[in-house]
Amino acid sequence: MAARLLDVAFAGLLFVLSIYLWIEADGFPTSRRFAQADADFWPKAVFGTMALITAIMVVRGLMGLRGPKDADTQAFVMTSENWVSVARVGAMAGLILAFYFALQIVGFPIATITFLFLASFVIPYPNHAIRVAFALGFTVALVLFFTKALQLPLPRGTGVFYEFNVLFY
Repeated sequence: MAARLLDVAFAGLLFVLSIYLWIEADGFPTSRRFAQADADFWPKAVFGTMALITAIMVVRGLMGLRGPKDADTQAFVMTSENWVSVARVGAMAGLILAFYFALQIVGFPIATITFLFLASFVIPYPNHAIRVAFALGFTVALVLFFTKALQLPLPRGTGVFYEFNVLFY
């Protein structure tokens, strides 16, 4: 029961936080040049989606409080499958941190390709060609979208990485 209450409370906290951040993003300054997709568009889309998902989590959690109580006895038992999931989450957290710090050093394209390729090993998938193709294709799509469609600058890295990234955008 305590685990279910904690889940509902955490989802409720995330719901309130996402609404607050959506309101903050709504206060971002606007420009006439990018009126349709201004600086507030993406944060508001992300926080609006987050609010919707967490609201669903709160409702499902509250409905689950009325369910059978015998499942609560196994709530804190860690099986070997759970430890694999914990290791995957930890690996993804490490990759995200590494991506964040590498972004300024090696630039967006190199950091993104590397991140996507390494992240594909965290999710078990047998086809290695798809891993490489997805990392390359998605990175190219992101670079084109941000630099051409949105005309936003991307981090290019420092030193030799900067010179390499200048070749592409």
